[in-house]
Amino acid sequence: MAVHTATLDFVSIYGTDGMGRLVGVRDNTTDANGRRNAANEAYSELAGLIKGYWRNREFAYTSSSTPALTAGTRAYNTPTTTGAVFEDAHRLYYRQAGRAQDVKLVGNSEWLELSATRSTDAGYPASARIVRTSSAIRIELDKPISQPFLDLIGTLTLEYFIEVAFLVNDTDTTILPNDLALQIIPYAAWMYAMQQGDWSLVDHLEKRAIAAEAAVLKHDLTRTGRPRQVRPRKGYAVRSGAGGYDYGERV
Repeated sequence: MAVHTATLDFVSIYGTDGMGRLVGVRDNTTDANGRRNAANEAYSELAGLIKGYWRNREFAYTSSSTPALTAGTRAYNTPTTTGAVFEDAHRLYYRQAGRAQDVKLVGNSEWLELSATRSTDAGYPASARIVRTSSAIRIELDKPISQPFLDLIGTLTLEYFIEVAFLVNDTDTTILPNDLALQIIPYAAWMYAMQQGDWSLVDHLEKRAIAAEAAVLKHDLTRTGRPRQVRPRKGYAVRSGAGGYDYGERV
């Protein structure tokens, strides 16, 4: 088995040391486009299966960022960094006295009920929505940023998920951690075998493809929070003559 470098690049996925090993291709030129396409499809599907931590990025809006946080302004474009293009918002917050204060992300209807967009309404944002214009995706705050917010707080932080961009050059690397990037190889080989109509090879690789998908799914970022209690604290029977708490309610 080939030894991979610490960072798995594109050619290591579709080349002779990767997919080629599983689909019987002994050089990097035979149907290179077909293998590259299968590798990109597999990469996009696996990396995009969930909003995993590898897709989570952070951007700080400040007076010197692009776009800059400005007093009297309530709408800001989302980040457009190459290789880290905004897809969906995760969390918006600022820190006050060291403690994170959430700016609640809400839908359009709720935002309309909460928003106060006059310049005289400027202050500390409490809620926001994501909107798409003809040229950009923007964060719209419920009120314009005030000068005191800019002077005393100065930073509004957006945590967001990025799009999965196709690999182009042989030296391009994935956004997946290297142990998960390795899972692209059997998954891509399975997809390539289907494209070639080699059903014997499809059957042979199917279990490895399923295992690759499962390896990614277990890293779901949305499953890392603390679980809500869904059972009584002291048991199902309520003691007579004594108060207690059941599901957080006094009985």
